Amino acid sequence: MQKKVLNAIVAVLAVAVLVGVGFYFKDKGKGHTLAASLGTALDLSGESGTLPEDWYVSSYENEYEAFLDGTGTLILRTDVADDLRLCKQVTVAEGTKYVLSGFIATEGVEEGRGASLSIDNYSLDRSCVYTAGLLGDNDFTETRLYFETKPGQTEIILALRLGGYSEASRGTVRFKDVSLRAGGAEEGRYQLLEPWGGTSGDDEDDAFRDEEHYKSFFAVIVWAAVLSGILLIFGVYRNRRLLTGKSLPDKAYWLGFAFIVAVGLILRLILCALFQGHDTDLACFMGWGRDIAGNGTRQFYWAEGHDWYDYPPGYMLFLGGYSRLLSLFGDGLGGVGELFLYMLPAIAADLALALLLMAFARKQRINNAGALILGGLVFLNPALLFLSGAWGQIDSILTLWLAVSFLLLLRRTEGPKLDVYPILSGAVFGLAVMTKWQALMFGPVYAFAHLFLIRWGEKEGKKDLLSTVLGALSAFAVILLVSLPFKGDQSLFWFVGRFLNASGHYDYATVEAYNYFAFCGANWKRAGEYFIPDILTFKQFGTIAICLAVVCSFMTVLRRYQAQKSRGVSLSEDKGFVFLAASLTMALIFTFGHYMHERYVVPVLVMLLFAYAYYKDKRLLLVALLFTVTTFLNEMMAQYVVSKGAMEVIRGGREHNTVLRFWAGAEVLVCLYFGYVAADMLHDLKGKVGALLLREESGHPGRLYGWIEEGLKK
Repeated sequence: MQKKVLNAIVAVLAVAVLVGVGFYFKDKGKGHTLAASLGTALDLSGESGTLPEDWYVSSYENEYEAFLDGTGTLILRTDVADDLRLCKQVTVAEGTKYVLSGFIATEGVEEGRGASLSIDNYSLDRSCVYTAGLLGDNDFTETRLYFETKPGQTEIILALRLGGYSEASRGTVRFKDVSLRAGGAEEGRYQLLEPWGGTSGDDEDDAFRDEEHYKSFFAVIVWAAVLSGILLIFGVYRNRRLLTGKSLPDKAYWLGFAFIVAVGLILRLILCALFQGHDTDLACFMGWGRDIAGNGTRQFYWAEGHDWYDYPPGYMLFLGGYSRLLSLFGDGLGGVGELFLYMLPAIAADLALALLLMAFARKQRINNAGALILGGLVFLNPALLFLSGAWGQIDSILTLWLAVSFLLLLRRTEGPKLDVYPILSGAVFGLAVMTKWQALMFGPVYAFAHLFLIRWGEKEGKKDLLSTVLGALSAFAVILLVSLPFKGDQSLFWFVGRFLNASGHYDYATVEAYNYFAFCGANWKRAGEYFIPDILTFKQFGTIAICLAVVCSFMTVLRRYQAQKSRGVSLSEDKGFVFLAASLTMALIFTFGHYMHERYVVPVLVMLLFAYAYYKDKRLLLVALLFTVTTFLNEMMAQYVVSKGAMEVIRGGREHNTVLRFWAGAEVLVCLYFGYVAADMLHDLKGKVGALLLREESGHPGRLYGWIEEGLKK
């Protein structure tokens, strides 16, 4: 029954992918067909007091009004200087002239640019053009914006605007009869949609060389991912038996690990020097740490201008202490050395994960050579190398806390004494939540594991239940205690509001993440936009997909519980189930859920290796390596297209969109294959086979056990 449910979920997601393929090829030719149909007025109809369908408000302040008056006139009003925009994303033809026109009336408009029609493509390719702004009081005035798309530009964001970038305005403005149409050659002076600053005169040759440089480096990134895939698949996966077949003494084992660590540190230092961290992320980490070290924690989240601080207090508390520690050694280091010091915590987490996996693998009867290879697949993993060495992000710290929490959960203390391991596990899980909010995505798996680890109906059941309750309380206690230094004058549970604010901070279907929405062309599209017109928004589709992923996690844990129960042993004897369930759940959430960023899939890479170390199913290793390749390219591309120069040349262009959607499609296929593998494994692990490392009751080795034994001998 459970396998049928899992197969049904995978089938539903596969059908969704086929729908996405339709959107993909539909979008390929949609630019010309849609652009040609834009000669009519844009729809500004709707009920009084609402917004037109498929339009959304973008604003820096919260004190504004934006609504229809019931006659097809849109009203924007603010008493606070703001850049207030009503936006709509539209598909257009590349290299084409357009005219955006409409009537604008103003009342008491002061400061800044005033009221205008605008193309606000800054979030797509850093281009932005305006009409002349209207200030003061004006009756309805016809206004036209003449613009031309560049090659590769297939989407624009229309903006009915009060204010502008660094030109905030206040007052009341009315828009009506807005339309977009193709423009005539001699009709007006067309502005080219190019990044701010543009090029002219003597700068054109330099700009051309820069563009060629950025595009060449873009190609290098793609080939780096392809070559890493060849190395991992054909170098490691295809030769796994050869690599693990020879015995390796303990001394050679630790010398080999020291070599891996040395190479990994050197590579990370080189990456740090080349990329110097993510401009925004690493600067925030350093600034936050120094702020806390110098001013304390009480007003950190509540000071003016700090409302966007979206990382949990646990990591903030660590940053403050770490910055204070670094200050003891002086502030004169600067440059790459200082950046590398701020990357060290994540690098240390990579190292700890490698050691944990190696120790886990040896306990599962994997020889020294096999354990060393698995350690290398963590510390020399291309995705983790880039994330901690080039980007400076901390997802490996989150993964470390999750792995420790899962391993503690699987330990059991026999006898009448209270089992302390679930309690410790809960505390570590609470620490994971306070490090990155994304830990909550693993909450359902963690809860199901706790539930099925209770030996219901047995004498140990009451002790298990008490440990589970105390484990939940310990997680909550850690969350509460860590949040207290930042409480200030707020309520005790202030962090709940901060989490809700952070979860909607990037209200997009997907943010540079290679997943299903990116494959369908929804990168940086608002989550509230319709995925299926008039039926389903991206957010609604993502919510359904996340619920299905939770069902899959429940079925995975239930299946393993039944298999172990049929053997008369506790689920805690199965040391791989929680890693299998967690990696499957997160892979499905990342691939089909909304609000995803490129890094959220990183824990899956490591947890799949833990699951492989226990189950010895070669397909899990293959999936881990395939996810490594897609994640590696995703990380490199995400950082590259937000760098200053590359953003102007690459982001939103034809090359970027093509590579993004192709590799997003590859990631979706990997996820579906993983779903099939998990469903097949859960069916294969039923009944007599039981745990993979045990023989069948007949005394003959089971099919998978025989494969393992044969592989180790070779």
